Amino acid sequence: MNLVLRRVCAAAVLLVGLGLASWVVFGTPHGWESVGMELLRLALALTAIGLISGSARLMFPGTGAPGERRGPVAGQDAGAEGGAGTKSSPQSAR
Repeated sequence: MNLVLRRVCAAAVLLVGLGLASWVVFGTPHGWESVGMELLRLALALTAIGLISGSARLMFPGTGAPGERRGPVAGQDAGAEGGAGTKSSPQSAR
């Protein structure tokens, strides 16, 4: 999927998730006091959380397994001599 299309879809999913979450928090009907309706409200809140986190996955797609390092850490030169996190040789210390 094209990156621009993924980000547009992610923004739409995020807005739906935020709208559902705000409706659950601020606008649910006052008649929802029974146990069944409270469980439905909980399910809607969990769905809103899932939509919001799903939009983050669409916005920033991962490419590897969970916990796998995906690139150089910020501030480190990947394998460059004298970069942050590498030992400097006496020649580069001059």
